[in-house]
Amino acid sequence: MNQNFDYRNKRVLIVDDQRAFQIMLKTMLLNFGAKDVTHVGSAEDALKLCRHNTYDLLLVDYNLGSGLNGRQLFETLKMDNLLPIHTVFFLVTGDNSKAIVLSAIQMTPDDYLMKPFSQNELNLRIQKAFNKKEALLPIYQAIKDDDFAQAMEECDNAIIYSARYRNFCRLFKAELLIEKEKYAEARTILEEFIEDHPHTQAQLLLGRVYYLEKNYQQAIPLLSDIIKYNPMLLDGYDWLAHCFRDGGDSEKALQIVQRAIKHSHLSLERQGLLAELALDTNMNAIAKEAFFAILMQTKNTIHQAPQHLINYVQAIILVAKNEEDKFKQGRLLQEISGLFHRSSQQHPYVEEDELLALEGYSLASIHNVKGNQVKAKHTLLKSNEAYLTEPEGTPEWLGPQLVNLLVELEEFEFAEKVQPYIQHSNVHSEKLLASISGEEDSKEVQFQHHNKLGIEAFTEGKLDVALQHFETALSIAPLNTGAALNKVQVCIALLVKVERPWPEVTRKIADTFTELENFPLSEQQAERKAELRKEFNIQRMQEKKRANKM
Repeated sequence: MNQNFDYRNKRVLIVDDQRAFQIMLKTMLLNFGAKDVTHVGSAEDALKLCRHNTYDLLLVDYNLGSGLNGRQLFETLKMDNLLPIHTVFFLVTGDNSKAIVLSAIQMTPDDYLMKPFSQNELNLRIQKAFNKKEALLPIYQAIKDDDFAQAMEECDNAIIYSARYRNFCRLFKAELLIEKEKYAEARTILEEFIEDHPHTQAQLLLGRVYYLEKNYQQAIPLLSDIIKYNPMLLDGYDWLAHCFRDGGDSEKALQIVQRAIKHSHLSLERQGLLAELALDTNMNAIAKEAFFAILMQTKNTIHQAPQHLINYVQAIILVAKNEEDKFKQGRLLQEISGLFHRSSQQHPYVEEDELLALEGYSLASIHNVKGNQVKAKHTLLKSNEAYLTEPEGTPEWLGPQLVNLLVELEEFEFAEKVQPYIQHSNVHSEKLLASISGEEDSKEVQFQHHNKLGIEAFTEGKLDVALQHFETALSIAPLNTGAALNKVQVCIALLVKVERPWPEVTRKIADTFTELENFPLSEQQAERKAELRKEFNIQRMQEKKRANKM
């Protein structure tokens, strides 16, 4: 502990909705020598103070009752540039649930405190955080000034002269290089670091670099090991999922994100990724729940937006459209109606006229799903008359959905009139619209098309045709294990069929098995792979026997 640390010149803000804890924490700080300690009971009051005052230390409780919570306050302060680089921010909570703890840690405050804690622990942690912040202040200043070269130089200085923070700065430097897309330089730093220290954070960053370089062969086994031995390191799941998604195996990616969500659901980015993958794999009910989670988590925060509301509406429509049970379909559509009960109080972030237009679009969609196109047209045209008359005023978040429904209802002239003013700015909205209108992502469509034709050709005994289709499918989605196993099965069938095996086919089987070694497989896929390998080995042994007889 730094004996020269002086609390007297520190301005402190305590944010906690419990008066007793405010007083207790303030008493501790006064005992440390602090002279300027302010406390408030809500994030909103804290924001007001931070807009007009600068604080050296913020001690913020995670759960603050209604309104913003501590994590959201931290996010808002950063986004609004209200946290000076010298300020130390602590998240404090008495809720030790896994989801809350992991959510808080992922926000990377300067420190995180669990209640209850002793006066000595608080003192030690505050001093430690300030010492670190002071030592690294030149780096933070260079980043704030957007001076990348200076930031690199300050990192190098800290690596040389600061033994305590040397390893932290080596990793921090790698992160800065990743942000600047200097992946090769970052990879060199991380690989050298790991040789000296098998550090989990360094391995995670390296896995991220491999992914960004599209080197999935190295990224996947590395990231798989990280989450195997560090199951609470949620970023590992995210990057592993990205590897499988970009490699063409959205189903595997979805499974991985679902595992991360089970540990902590409090991440907008992860819920967004879950929704995207669920749509890619036609798991529409999962997508619906993810969009609902996003809508709820953004409520009363800086992230609240009409886009989240309409995404959820679309997700319900998508599920309802594919529901054959009319009773279940009706219950789903009631969820939409419930969203607009006392709508102005529920959605104050949407302009009143825009909200009425959205409600009209939603009700028209309900009628359309139920098969009442005439009523759907009437509802849509009446509620969105202003935008159909003056399409240039159509809200960006509503326009694509409006055009899509107009086309479905065969109002082509109106759709054509609005179309020039439409811009797709939300990937989730695009995917939802494509799914609702029956159009899937082109990559997914092409893959499924060739994989299906390959299966059909194999069933009909047209092995050469089947192989061609499976290889085309894998060129579109190179990490799809199902198609890879299909290719192996066809190649083995070709070996059985011919009297003397083709070296080219044997090489294709061996190469595919080698590629599959790096990818985690489901139990069913692993069993199938083992059976195919056994069959392949039998064919090779028989070929050797034939060769020896000759």
